[in-house]
Amino acid sequence: MKKAAAFLLAAALFFGTIAGCHVYMGRKAALQNPEVATWVNEEKYKSHAGIAQNLDKDVIPVFGSSEFDHLKGTAYHPTQMFSKTTFHPMLIGTGYYQCLGHAITLASIGESMTNKKAVLILSPQWFKKEGVVDEAFASRFSETHYLAMLDNEKLSDKTKEYIQNRTNKLLKVDPPTLERVQMYERIDQGEGSFWDKAYKKFWNTFLDEKERFSIVAGMKRAGIKMDGKKQPKKEDLDFEQYKEKAVAECEAEEQNPFYFDSKYYRKLKKILPGKKGSSKHARNGYSVSPEYDDLKSFLDVCKDMGIEPMLVMMPVNGYYYDYTEFPKEARQKYYQNIRDIAEEYGAKLADFSEDEYTPYFFCDRVHLGKKGWVDVNESIYRFYQENKKE
Repeated sequence: MKKAAAFLLAAALFFGTIAGCHVYMGRKAALQNPEVATWVNEEKYKSHAGIAQNLDKDVIPVFGSSEFDHLKGTAYHPTQMFSKTTFHPMLIGTGYYQCLGHAITLASIGESMTNKKAVLILSPQWFKKEGVVDEAFASRFSETHYLAMLDNEKLSDKTKEYIQNRTNKLLKVDPPTLERVQMYERIDQGEGSFWDKAYKKFWNTFLDEKERFSIVAGMKRAGIKMDGKKQPKKEDLDFEQYKEKAVAECEAEEQNPFYFDSKYYRKLKKILPGKKGSSKHARNGYSVSPEYDDLKSFLDVCKDMGIEPMLVMMPVNGYYYDYTEFPKEARQKYYQNIRDIAEEYGAKLADFSEDEYTPYFFCDRVHLGKKGWVDVNESIYRFYQENKKE
């Protein structure tokens, strides 16, 4: 009898806590704040609500990967550079984010976008022979984004089918998540049982509130207030001045053969390949990869939803890739593949392939340096300003 009473009391406290948290999240925890856009935080990237609630006319999603984690404390990172403007790029991505995951996220948030533009920063390293690694995809997979993608009635059957097939293949390494995904798909196709639908409703509510709690906690740690107000700010940016300052800062550092930032070079020098040609990239190249079809899937989402895309084609670090004997013809094939896809879809293309040998474009082997960030930020800003109505 005592055990039963204890169980009932524990259950009452548990559900009472959940109900209280639900009321708080619904009434108090408004996630809107312009600072959320440039906030570098993985909980935000995975949260449908965290992103969707912060997409106004001065925000466009900018999808990428680990470049967002580098040089955050400098004046050249988008977090800092755009802090004095009305424009706020919604940064989405960290290591292991690639085209398919971004296609799912875009399909999830597309209906919430006031400014129907999107930017995708392409890393050459995504286009390896095997494409996105299944474990990496699973580690960044968001069920709330996937559920919102399935509910998106603007997606064509072809677009949705491709995303579902690729997702099912890559999530084989995570059987519990795959099982839930397949349940969501059965429901979407009108084949779900009563218990499937009940479980989906329960689990989706749990995931949504779990993500909201994570976002709120993260915002508090980062000093970002909930329901923050946008302040009037300057709109003009002097990119030439930024470039001159970036180059001057880099030139003042200790130099190295690859034009890496000095602190990164000191770390990487210990693990640089002991001989030329030892990089696996030099053997595999980037000319053939399933990532190209995943990129097309991202652009199919744009097409279905009336979103104007811009691809930012990152180059390789020519100095370092020459050192590893990565063939120049293989690089050119990658660049041309991207150009062809952009032309096929009518996507804008910020082509930085001519910057392979631009000093200080990179801070290390693959990530944007101070000069590179200024150039990429400028391309994004110009894209945002095109046809902008005052």
